[in-house]
Amino acid sequence: MGRLPCVKNVRFRTLQNTLLGLCLLTFLLMVVVHKDRILQRVAQSFPATKPSELTRLTGILKDTNRHPSAVNKSLEMATQESQIPTKSSNMTTMLPDLINKGNGRLTKRISSKVTTESSKITLELASMTAKHSETTTEPPIVTTKPSRITTQSSTVTTKHTITTKPPNVPRKPSRITPRETKENSEIIHSLTKAREISTTLSYLGDAYGWDNTYLNSSCPNRTRDKLKSNEFNETFVNNIPVLQWKIHAILSEYQRLKRYLGTYGWKGLTWQILNETLNLLNSSGNGYLFDTWKGHSPCVRCAVVGNGGILNGSGMGAEIDGHDYVFRVNGAITKGYENDVGRRTSFFFFSTNTLFNSLAAYRKNGFHNVPHSQETRFLLLPDHERDYLLVRAALTNSVIDRGRDKGKRPSNYFGTNLTTEHFKILHPDFMRYLRNRYLWDPILKTKHRNIYRPTTGASMLLMAVHTCDQVSAYGFITPNYGKFSDHYYDMSFRKIVFYMNHSFLREMRLWQKLHKARVIKLYMRD
Repeated sequence: MGRLPCVKNVRFRTLQNTLLGLCLLTFLLMVVVHKDRILQRVAQSFPATKPSELTRLTGILKDTNRHPSAVNKSLEMATQESQIPTKSSNMTTMLPDLINKGNGRLTKRISSKVTTESSKITLELASMTAKHSETTTEPPIVTTKPSRITTQSSTVTTKHTITTKPPNVPRKPSRITPRETKENSEIIHSLTKAREISTTLSYLGDAYGWDNTYLNSSCPNRTRDKLKSNEFNETFVNNIPVLQWKIHAILSEYQRLKRYLGTYGWKGLTWQILNETLNLLNSSGNGYLFDTWKGHSPCVRCAVVGNGGILNGSGMGAEIDGHDYVFRVNGAITKGYENDVGRRTSFFFFSTNTLFNSLAAYRKNGFHNVPHSQETRFLLLPDHERDYLLVRAALTNSVIDRGRDKGKRPSNYFGTNLTTEHFKILHPDFMRYLRNRYLWDPILKTKHRNIYRPTTGASMLLMAVHTCDQVSAYGFITPNYGKFSDHYYDMSFRKIVFYMNHSFLREMRLWQKLHKARVIKLYMRD
């Protein structure tokens, strides 16, 4: 008789546990049955980009444009959103499917957290779904011996649904300093953070910021219109950021981009150096390529000049100089070759590494100084911290105070009468976009992926395609490249040599494709 209460307690606990298990099982069944509604509610709870926020941010930036009908040159920091299909093994998966793939893991996570409070389980579900919508795999740590990546690649297409109508702005840019406010920082953080979506190869980072600088133009048949054709609609991103400047000096952006190495991000670059450099680029001319535009015609016509031997004896000099802007790259020698390559240099495109290498390698050919004139602007393709240190020293008229170029004075290369508008720096989002969308190579799935990037000349030409209205390309590789020397200024014939860190043949095929689609006019000859 003394043991009866104990038996009753055991039976009561058994019954209690059974009922609790039945309740939990019922709840889990309801979660599975109504998972679509739950995920929809969770998705609706994510912060959305409101036109009022973009308009408010546009007012803060106060950018200028080349004529009143064109789009405002401010940059809205939002990541490409809305219907991002991921193609892998001939299958297209939309964003909801990306979320649904995690349902199995969500159910296991919920079942392991046994609780009688349904609100806690609901919060856990929302948290797991939100985490799944961001990058699902941490980018690999770059070492001297990176691990092999065998995951299949994917192509990502982004469609954009957010548009804003910019205000009319004056033609001449004014020196501005965007206001650094807590409100501004929070807006940009929410627009960027909430919309990053991972790809199969997460370390490629096929998610970008938002820049509406070059969206509109009154020019008919511009390059951007042709890039929207069916042939390129899965490649082209209409509002990809092209240049970085003061507006990007935000800690949330630094956290987003420091995951990517070299020209593709800010990994290895300290926040102090980045912040100091970008804050010197405080004019609207640093965020817009054509701040000197005079508005002679509705179209900005650009000649992009490579250094290929095909230009030797071409007689294209007058035609090149007849464009509104002339782009040149690296060892761009004009003296003595004016009849073939022209005289003008509107934009000189380089990285710190290619600049010093060119000055050393082509000095005997006549490349003694960086080409510059009253119209010349300097376009920098940043690879390392040394590029930002160079710009910082150039704009403060000082010597480089650290790193491998310590003691060098940039004024010896670029002159002393420099203004902030003289320097423009490519955005790392743009370089990742070029690699991921236009010049993807199988090497990106190997241990050598970190050394690969588009050539400096290819980066220059594709930048022109995304900013100019009409583009003519000279001195770039063509299918009959074997007939011509490496450079137009070579003293004797030099065969073109292909290196692992670039893919000249892939670039050659891209130029042919763009020429055939009339996106560019490529100079070719027999």
